[in-house]
Amino acid sequence: MTRVRLAVAISLSVWALSACAIHVGGQAIPGPMPSTASADAPTLPKAGQCMNAYELKVLQCTESHEAEVMSVGELKGLPSTYPDTQTLRKAALPPCRATLTEYLGNPDADATRLRVWAFWPNEQGWKDGQRWRLCTVVEISSDEKPLARKGSMKGALGGNGFTTFQTCTQGSPSKDQEVKVVACNTSHLAEAVPGGVVSLGKYTDPAPSKDQINAIADEKCTKAVHDYLGSSKRTDVFPAWRNPGSQAWSEGFTNAICYAESTKAFNGTLFGIRDNPLPN
Repeated sequence: MTRVRLAVAISLSVWALSACAIHVGGQAIPGPMPSTASADAPTLPKAGQCMNAYELKVLQCTESHEAEVMSVGELKGLPSTYPDTQTLRKAALPPCRATLTEYLGNPDADATRLRVWAFWPNEQGWKDGQRWRLCTVVEISSDEKPLARKGSMKGALGGNGFTTFQTCTQGSPSKDQEVKVVACNTSHLAEAVPGGVVSLGKYTDPAPSKDQINAIADEKCTKAVHDYLGSSKRTDVFPAWRNPGSQAWSEGFTNAICYAESTKAFNGTLFGIRDNPLPN
């Protein structure tokens, strides 16, 4: 059975460091690979229905499941021969990501553990003329695998939903090529901040230069982090951001993600910490 790759919003590499702000970027790396299937479009799960992350069988959203369908569409402009994985990713992921903000009810999805998980036909289905695209959303665990959950994700980031799914990292967003996502109520080094998903342009446009990205991210991430902390005076917590590389850009990952990063690991949250000691 053919497999596809999940786009990962965070796994990037370091560009450069400076004393006052951290500039990071790099290339997206492969994430978990949900399997595709041969299926006629009318039999596919519909938007709002739930399923597991490795099969197209409809499950009740009130029962345990891993993925929720955000939209179903069609892949257009591709060759009659089965495309390579990179071509399929570039065709499927941008429209899937475009539905994420509206479906979840918040533009900060990339700063959370919620990810796009895209499906398309396998090679036999492609030969049969199938061109469907299935866009789902999953919550990922620390090992980048989908978590089982109950209930719908629609509007999940509205209200106070961001804190439920907020990205916290065990490692350093500013220094580590890859960062491990951990639960925010465990020991961690950094927290993605609300209002810290910085749009850098459209994936159909040329990717900005490193200097252009860093100029935009520096201003916006510094403000977002200081607002999150309630202070601009701390020296043990600083703004950091992670930028998309060229591969990620072509797949619709056109945001910089802002983090409040500490100089040492802590428990608890940095939100509203002001000038108080780091939580233990």
